[in-house]
Amino acid sequence: MRFSVKYTTPAGDLLIRELDGSSADEVRRRLSNEGHFPMEVKAAHSAFSRSRVIKAEPLILFNQELLALLKAGIPLLQSLELLMDHGKDPTLRAALGRAVTLVREGMAFSDALDQAGGFPSVYKANIVAGERSGTLPEVITRWLSFQKFAQNSRRRITEALFYPAFLVVVLTLSLLVMFNFVLPKFSQVFESGGQELPRLTQLLLSFGNFMSATIYYQAAIFLILVFLVRWLTKSEGGTKVLERILLAIPRLGTLYRMYHSSVFTRTTSVLLSGGLPVLQALEVIQRTSSSYRMKTKLYTVIEMVRAGSSLHQALEQSKMLDPLAVEMTRVGEQSSALPEMMNHVADFFDQEVEKSTVAVTSLIGPILILFMGVTVLCLLLAIYVPMFNMSNIMR
Repeated sequence: MRFSVKYTTPAGDLLIRELDGSSADEVRRRLSNEGHFPMEVKAAHSAFSRSRVIKAEPLILFNQELLALLKAGIPLLQSLELLMDHGKDPTLRAALGRAVTLVREGMAFSDALDQAGGFPSVYKANIVAGERSGTLPEVITRWLSFQKFAQNSRRRITEALFYPAFLVVVLTLSLLVMFNFVLPKFSQVFESGGQELPRLTQLLLSFGNFMSATIYYQAAIFLILVFLVRWLTKSEGGTKVLERILLAIPRLGTLYRMYHSSVFTRTTSVLLSGGLPVLQALEVIQRTSSSYRMKTKLYTVIEMVRAGSSLHQALEQSKMLDPLAVEMTRVGEQSSALPEMMNHVADFFDQEVEKSTVAVTSLIGPILILFMGVTVLCLLLAIYVPMFNMSNIMR
């Protein structure tokens, strides 16, 4: 659940930000552990509303320009002022304007981003790590590389799923038109002929008449489905239900777990490489993860790490990741090369997800085409055989 939090920092600054947590008490406890003083914690939005988050594309473009200015030796504040009115995204322009105003007043860039709102938590965590380590350009470079890879991965998956999705939509619309409008017309023609129809033709015509008579119910069902999809994708309860459904499907569940394991290991690698401690990196991932299952298990992992447990032991007990990822985490901790090992694991998971996605989508296409062919053949046999019989009778 997302909460809007008003709190003061040890330096006396009053900040307002949004945090994810299981309850208001958990959010207050987390802020107190970080040394802050929570004043007000309340639910941030309803089930169907969503705060305006800056899109990835304009944020990437902004950081590319910011990186070029920083490498040219221009101070951070001056760079931000030069970029403040650039870009076409109104959300980014508004948030950046608020952030620049706060930086002018002496606030740190990371705190200004927090106060301005709209910036992704992973990005803000990288900026915090860059400011603390004094390597902001290097951290931005690493974040841009991560975003480029993520964008390419999403694009490949989207392209692989586009053709099957297009076939499903076309097939559904074709069948709806056929059963609601075409078959009832043929039913009137065959009834006027007065001949006995084949069993297949009778079944299809009866189904067509049923569909034509219930068209308003179909519209109501469509609206219910739209509402259900919106509930599954927008609300917290719906997201939990959808994830349980995905995890229950054998092959798809494995693919879903592997994808989120890739996101976890890749994000952990980026945050650790930027200089963020393990515990803070885990907290950032816990707040930003889109998987309810991973959010829940990360609570346990964070508490175990805070209590002194090693990361690989906490991950092993939580059963959150693939055993290979846990083993590579152990090797990374022992060799002091945890970010590199997590990055290698993410590369492996990404390759597996891509191969599985290509394999599944390459099967869906032929199956749908075969189904369409069989459907068209049945419709032709059911309609044209009686018509040929009618023409023979007339002769």
